Order: sequence, then structure tokens, then C-alpha cells
Amino acid sequence: MRLPVFATRRPTVMVVSHERSGTHFLMNAIARGYGYTARPWIDLDYSQLPINFFAPRILAKTLTRFADQQVASIIKSHHAVDFFDGILDEVLDKVTIFYIHRDPVAVMLSFWRFINHWQWREGPKREDVLAFARAEPEGQLMRYQMKQRRTMLDRWAAHVAGWTAAAARRPRLRLVRYDRLKDDYAATLTSFANLLEAKPQDLTPPPPDVGVIPGGPPRIEAAERDRDALRALALAEVGDAMRKLGYG
Repeated sequence: MRLPVFATRRPTVMVVSHERSGTHFLMNAIARGYGYTARPWIDLDYSQLPINFFAPRILAKTLTRFADQQVASIIKSHHAVDFFDGILDEVLDKVTIFYIHRDPVAVMLSFWRFINHWQWREGPKREDVLAFARAEPEGQLMRYQMKQRRTMLDRWAAHVAGWTAAAARRPRLRLVRYDRLKDDYAATLTSFANLLEAKPQDLTPPPPDVGVIPGGPPRIEAAERDRDALRALALAEVGDAMRKLGYG
């Protein structure tokens, strides 16, 4: 498939997140509002591109090549900031990065449903979400980790803390809070204008699930019963990370 290109120079965009954090909602918002393309996106997660994330020079060369070619499709990644160690500033010279984060309670509930629904072992399969949040990471999601984490909650905290620290001193790395984008959509999308060097053309929110891999049956009763206990567990395990992002 031939990817679309811009007629005039525009910033190349990459959207990064921990899994189940509103990645596609943000991609669709940028695409709709600023004329980018969210389908097809450039997939760094299940990509067949010749990228070795453990070889940073190859990663930097690949990402900056998209910018040089003025590709309008959004680049998508769930990788931790560790993979960009030593090359992040080089990448940001040509690529604008948005990192979207979400309340870990919602992340764990969605991720638990997702992993239990699929036949392959994407991550730890557990009967309830509390056991899932306490489980040690395993399976295919390990491709996003430079080192092992103690629990799935600890994995979330390390992911958001790493990207948050990187964004503190880099104006072309923008943090986006999922619930803020969802609840105050027009204002949040408009705030991207300087980074994207254009005014938004469409402030109508996209459907939140376009492009999202389904997460399986909701199991609403169990989810609601465990939600308060899950929040208490999250505050006990990763409360500092939550409070810094306003989820405490």
C-alpha cells in the first residue's frame, strides 16, 4: 500500500503509549483535526520493517527517514523510552512525539480483558484483574521492555515515568492525558496547533474505538466489583507515579 504524503512540509508525528491507554483515539484525533492519516498507520509494534529496537542507530535512521519523505501517516509505538536512549533528541529533531497516558485502573481493566480474550499469550492470563495487576510481565508484550518489571502495575509506572521525565525538558515531546482529550476534546486538540504548525480543521471527536484491537467481553460485574480494590492496590504499589499524573 502506498502511503500518503503531504503536499507541503508538515511535522512527522509519532504517538506512543503504554498499551490500552487511548493510543488510537489520539491518532484518530490528530488525523481528523490536522489532516494526518491514522489508517494506515506506520506500525512499530508488529512492523515488518527492518527495525531492531535493540540497535538504536537503526531505529533513529528509520524514524528520521519517514520525516525526510514527508509521510502523512502517523507512527505508532508502545515501546518504553529506554529504547530511545541516546537517540531521542536526534529523533525529535525531525519527529514530533505525543505520549498519551491513562489512569492505571482503567489500563489494567482493559489490558486484563484484552489478554484473556486472545488465544496467543500476549501477557499474563489471570482469572481476575487484581491477580493480573500483581502478575509479573510475560509473553509477547516483553518486546516492549528493556528489562523485566516486578508486576504489571510496576511496568505501567516505569513506562509513564520514563516518558514523563523525558518530556520535562523536550518541547517536541508532548504529554497527553486520555481523559482530558476525551472530556475536553476541542481545547486539547487545539492546544496541539503550534507543535503541528497548523490550525485544526475539524474539532469533532472521532469514535474512540476506531483501529483498536477488541478487548473481549467486558465482564462488567467482576470489573465493577474489583475496581475499588484495584485502585487501592494501585495506590499502594505505584501511588507516586499516579499522583504525579493526577490519578491519585
